[in-house]
Amino acid sequence: MVARMRRFVIEIQQNGNFDLIDELTHPDFFDHTAAPGQSPHRDGVHAIMRYLHSTISEIKIDIIHSISDGKIVATTKVLRGKQVGDIFGKPATGKMVEMRIADFLTSEDGKFKDHWATISAVQDLSMLAYVTAV
Repeated sequence: MVARMRRFVIEIQQNGNFDLIDELTHPDFFDHTAAPGQSPHRDGVHAIMRYLHSTISEIKIDIIHSISDGKIVATTKVLRGKQVGDIFGKPATGKMVEMRIADFLTSEDGKFKDHWATISAVQDLSMLAYVTAV
């Protein structure tokens, strides 16, 4: 599960390879911490990843910890990038932003099924605490 999580983080979240979302997430995927108005299902993963890449450029993600007991994978990471688009009403600044994220995911049939996350944003983007990302 750790290798699958690293693949998701680097290839989808960092590099924007959205075609892999369906390959790595279960058809019955459910995000237990989806933001209000965000679909908690797999289509929500597609939407938030595209939104992330439309508002933040030069994304770099450092995985700090990633561990699994075989049923759950837990990962902490730091996402950094340049804010190039409006994020929830905050106009683009062109400045670097940073988000610290902790994810917990279950797996079924070799795909991520249930998701819980906490996010804290640094540098005047505290509203991003409501955004979830796998």
